[in-house]
Amino acid sequence: MKIFAACQVRLGVFLLFLSSHVIAQSDSAEIELLRQRLIDDALVEKGFLNRTSQYLVSDLENAADHLRSLQADGSWSDIDYQDRDNSWSPLQALTRILILTYAYSNPTNKLYHDTKVLSGVERALEYWYQVNPTCKNWYKNEIAKQFYFNVIALLLQSEISEELLQNMIRDLTPTPRMTGSNRTLLSISVLYRGVLERNPERIADGVAGVMQPIQITNNEGIQPDFSFHQHGAFLYNGGYGSNFLRESIWLASIVEGTQFAFTDTHLKTLRDYYLKGTRWMIFRHLFDYNVRGRQVGRSSGFAPGAKQLIPQLNNFIKADPTHAELYQESKQRILAKQPQAIAGNRHFWRSDYMVHHRDNYFTSLKMCSKRTVGMEMDINTENLYGYYLPFGLTYIYRRGDEYQDVFPVWDWACLPGVTSPHHEFSSKGRSSQDVAFVGGVSDSTYAVSTMQLDVKNTQAKKSWFWFDKEWVALGAGIQSKNDHPIVTGVNQARLVGDVFVDGNHFSSGNKTLENPGWVWHDSIGYVFPKTEIMKLRTGEREEQLQKIFKLGADSIYRSDLFSLWLEHGLQPENETYEYAVVTNCDPEELAVYADDLPYQVLSNTPQIQAVSHSDLRITGIVFHEKGRISLADGLTVLVDKPCLLLVNQIENTITVSDPTARLKQVEIKVNTASSRRVTQKIKLPQDQLAGSSITVKLGG
Repeated sequence: MKIFAACQVRLGVFLLFLSSHVIAQSDSAEIELLRQRLIDDALVEKGFLNRTSQYLVSDLENAADHLRSLQADGSWSDIDYQDRDNSWSPLQALTRILILTYAYSNPTNKLYHDTKVLSGVERALEYWYQVNPTCKNWYKNEIAKQFYFNVIALLLQSEISEELLQNMIRDLTPTPRMTGSNRTLLSISVLYRGVLERNPERIADGVAGVMQPIQITNNEGIQPDFSFHQHGAFLYNGGYGSNFLRESIWLASIVEGTQFAFTDTHLKTLRDYYLKGTRWMIFRHLFDYNVRGRQVGRSSGFAPGAKQLIPQLNNFIKADPTHAELYQESKQRILAKQPQAIAGNRHFWRSDYMVHHRDNYFTSLKMCSKRTVGMEMDINTENLYGYYLPFGLTYIYRRGDEYQDVFPVWDWACLPGVTSPHHEFSSKGRSSQDVAFVGGVSDSTYAVSTMQLDVKNTQAKKSWFWFDKEWVALGAGIQSKNDHPIVTGVNQARLVGDVFVDGNHFSSGNKTLENPGWVWHDSIGYVFPKTEIMKLRTGEREEQLQKIFKLGADSIYRSDLFSLWLEHGLQPENETYEYAVVTNCDPEELAVYADDLPYQVLSNTPQIQAVSHSDLRITGIVFHEKGRISLADGLTVLVDKPCLLLVNQIENTITVSDPTARLKQVEIKVNTASSRRVTQKIKLPQDQLAGSSITVKLGG
């Protein structure tokens, strides 16, 4: 029996050894598969360009030039290795090392396995670690630098000295940390380190670090409405959120089919984040400027920007093939500069942001409240004049290039849709406001947005009513104690072609318009049914880039600009405004439209703002306080609390929301012409859905 027991023990030990050996072999095979996929991504897909080009564009054809200019000690004479500013000159050295590494490692390159190139790379790396450059911006040290070393170490792992390899590996992130997009980027570095060390536990940690933020959250990351927050409750789908999506879906495509693969739940969350969130922020080849945060104040943020999503969509196709047709269609529409296959309206209640899509135009609205961060200014000397950006900014897009390259020459105190003191100033930190009544109501096709404004000793009630061919903007209760005149911007965009005022051609210049009926420019009409004093300015403007963006070399920007705004005067009291934006029209069509408006402003007071569209039989109502209002066909609507309503008399529905995101219920009473009264107590969305819309049948 003792002999039998001893044999059992030996057999168990052998089986345990065999099992661990098989597991080790399996790990080794999968790690080698990941390593080869990462190499292919670098050499074939040039995937590193998606990360590094935001700092410096890597011209992969310049390897020979960089080798010739490399000095004997491994430095480049035109690079200041002691520089610590945010522009950080040493990144140029890493860019050149990466280009040389790519040339040496790529079998199709004429410098492939050229010993002089390898020697040059080693000298450049030795010099780097000798001087040890550091930047005062932590992001450049801990994230940007790793974008380069991830790939350099991977491609040269078996070619360079063990000492240099270990130096680079130690520079890579050991374990995931931080939150949101930053956690994702750091976790990618953990993955690369794990592959270089052939360490399955570290690889798993890196993948888990990327997957962890792929969830719906009330903190930084993907919000319940599929907007993205970073740096607090700050809308950032076009900045950090794009980085987050880029890295997450890229990694999903790399680990697909291995033990490290993403779960179906994680893939679905990423799919919804793109299709129900980010995709709504795209129009033709444009990534809406309203979701790019402070990037509009940096030169790299002036371009339309949607092409940055193409690599992400390619990786979606690989990682989520069952939905490949949707991603392929979205990709082709961006490349062809066509609108996405979506139409309607979406209010992102977590971010005080509204988008309105029609086939031939797209408008976005950025607001802010005590629940959200409005804007970041002078972060790393970017976006110096962006204080007023979140206070009702309405971009109006028909092609997608309407605002391209205009930001340096903008009047930053007269922004489209914004009511503000007409005084430009640079600012540092964040802008927002301590008010709660900011939000929107949407039935997915039509909508109302509203914002109580209280900033710079200036107050107003501002609302927007979103229809089909047009949208209507109302302002009421405008008052100010500010020392500068108060204005409301209507639009400020590139000047394209002619401008007409009430049918008369407007030559370039700066003119006060007294009570114009309408203004037309670039297929967009602006209709003013009430008495208004306005300013129209067209012509070339010139400014220096460093007015708004201090990094790098200065440059002069010149642009022909169309600027239109309303004048409310100095320290107004209870002023109002009313205008409509009419899309896809010529001057003749606009004149006909202005003579027979299809909508009626029912009220524009600090208590109630309401617009009814007679063709659509839809009425949008903003109850700033409890009250009642009469509609068409003898209907009267009463509410017991401040709220937003969208009444659809064709569908016989009411859509309601609470802009404060605090109410549990609202009671609505509707009296008909036949004296029939319908009373409905509507329970409002709560928790993560608080502030979103709910639609009910009238009387249902």
